[in-house]
Amino acid sequence: MRLSLEGVSLAFDVPGGEKVRALDGVTLDLAGGVTGLMGQTGSGKTTLLEVMAGMVRPDEGALAVDGADALGGAGARRLSAAVGLVFQIPERQFFETTVEREVGFGLRARGVAEAEARARSAEALALMGLSLDELGGRSPLALSGGQQRRVAIASVLALRPELLLLDEPTAGLDPRSRSACVRAIRAATDAGATVVVASHDANVLAEAADRVVALECGRVTLDGPVRETLGDAALMRDRGLEPACAARAAAALRRAGLDVEGAPLTAGELAAAIARAREAGGAS
Repeated sequence: MRLSLEGVSLAFDVPGGEKVRALDGVTLDLAGGVTGLMGQTGSGKTTLLEVMAGMVRPDEGALAVDGADALGGAGARRLSAAVGLVFQIPERQFFETTVEREVGFGLRARGVAEAEARARSAEALALMGLSLDELGGRSPLALSGGQQRRVAIASVLALRPELLLLDEPTAGLDPRSRSACVRAIRAATDAGATVVVASHDANVLAEAADRVVALECGRVTLDGPVRETLGDAALMRDRGLEPACAARAAAALRRAGLDVEGAPLTAGELAAAIARAREAGGAS
């Protein structure tokens, strides 16, 4: 699905009668793929996700789904039916007695038959590296913190949303769980979903995202392909953001005299670039 924002602005009242502008003229067009949303704390990332989800109405600007106004009428209903939002700490919203019922709650609410709900719950948990057979009968509150986070994400994935919004989904996860989350994000977009991931973790976005959008004080300050953004250490630092570790390492190696070409984003890409630089140096 295509989600379009045009000149979206929003301000919140704060004590003392003042207003704080959370979003300032945001214009974006999202259609398929994975968009990474970056910015320092307070930059407006969470607020922007809530506007995209239809939870918060902007003061100014337009929000459209597949060309239809999503701020009211049929367009708003279309957005509500299509969106899945994973909050920053989704596990705090658990209320069912078992993992199976927690993951399948949204499906049952939409009238999905029990057999299909179980199958889709098992599929979503497997994407997150968990087993319905092993954990389905347990209370979600009895799981480890990392397992709770993955169960919460699976409960949204099970709905197969056309628009998947995730707010810091890998926070607090160990490397294996982060990898599972990245695979699940890619699986969602491979299935046709439009995905937006707000994250401070440049390395996760380097693996998962196709595009990076950066916010500062509610304004879009950077918007481009992932390799041209996260792979450019100087550009990211100019925006007050951390580049991917591979990009930082490549920049350091260049300063040390090793001619590392390209913009590596992952450890594997960096290793290959180093090997090529060494081969070229040896050949010369």
